Amino acid sequence: MDLPVVLDDWDWIEQPISSSINVNAHFLEKPKIPDWDALQQFYPYCPGGETIFWLCPIDGTDWTLFEVENGQWVLMPMTAFPPKEKLLKGPFTPISKHKSNGRTAWVYLARYPFKQLQTSMMFYYSQKIDSFQSIERKNDVWIFKEDMGRLMFSEQGKYVILVHVL
Repeated sequence: MDLPVVLDDWDWIEQPISSSINVNAHFLEKPKIPDWDALQQFYPYCPGGETIFWLCPIDGTDWTLFEVENGQWVLMPMTAFPPKEKLLKGPFTPISKHKSNGRTAWVYLARYPFKQLQTSMMFYYSQKIDSFQSIERKNDVWIFKEDMGRLMFSEQGKYVILVHVL
């Protein structure tokens, strides 16, 4: 798989991450630490880096770059997500999926201020919302109509974590 711009200039060692799945990861050799300024210049819309894993949709593939315990940086495509049309739409990136008690919860990461994120999403979802609830902040839980579940917003510093429960 071809690496995205900037990342293709660095030295990587490609290895499978598990013998039971067909996904390779790229382990950063040089530089030892990612050049966050270069990544920010080419991908200003991508959240994360330095203190939190980096996420970036590039040419139809969601890439993540994160540090493992021994200080090694790992780059890999995220392949466990369903087609984009089945996910929520908005300025955020899916980072995790969990199933429990017959429900599925998707976790997303957004690098936008809480109010700005909600305002932008309201344009698309306003007709699909049944009601709002407030837990930590005003209207931080959206209850959708029909079988769309509920969406919770949690502000975490300069990031917002979204949890969509179906």
